[in-house]
Amino acid sequence: MATQRITIAKLGGIAADVALLRLREWAGTRRTSEPDEWSKDQWPSSVRVEVDAFADRLRANSLLPPVVYFVEWSDLWSMGDLFSRCLAPYGGPPPLVIHADRFEVYGYALPDGGRLGRHLATAGSQQFDEYDWFVSRLREALNAWQELTDQAALIVVREVVGGLHTDDDILASLSRVPEWLEGHLD
Repeated sequence: MATQRITIAKLGGIAADVALLRLREWAGTRRTSEPDEWSKDQWPSSVRVEVDAFADRLRANSLLPPVVYFVEWSDLWSMGDLFSRCLAPYGGPPPLVIHADRFEVYGYALPDGGRLGRHLATAGSQQFDEYDWFVSRLREALNAWQELTDQAALIVVREVVGGLHTDDDILASLSRVPEWLEGHLD
């Protein structure tokens, strides 16, 4: 479990095709076939640099079409397996996954015959609130602009920025003013 920034973006049109092509190429450079062990060291350093730059560019251009959905939030709890699991509907292909130096990037191609929508609709209540938030935001992304975007790519970016914050950590933080908020407002 970690403190992390989660990003979900939906690209439409031919930009989605280009993004998915790149994600497939990068995912294909993984140097192990072990399905349950994931590490950034399984990708060449040159690929990790490209993937990190891709994630930075996606975030920097999040307000410009053909980005038709974009959301980013802090998640102080979720485990890494959540992201692949939610993007792996029964009977569908697994998501594209790349672990770079700063980011983990997950890609999912649309249309998919409604598989991901059914998967998310039947997900039910999750074990933790943070998991429910992720599923809800994936549903939002899936439905965003779908009447205009025959082809799309869902892209999830995970950036781990620190360790887990417990409930006690959160409660303790509520009784103090953080350093960044101290000082004068001019």
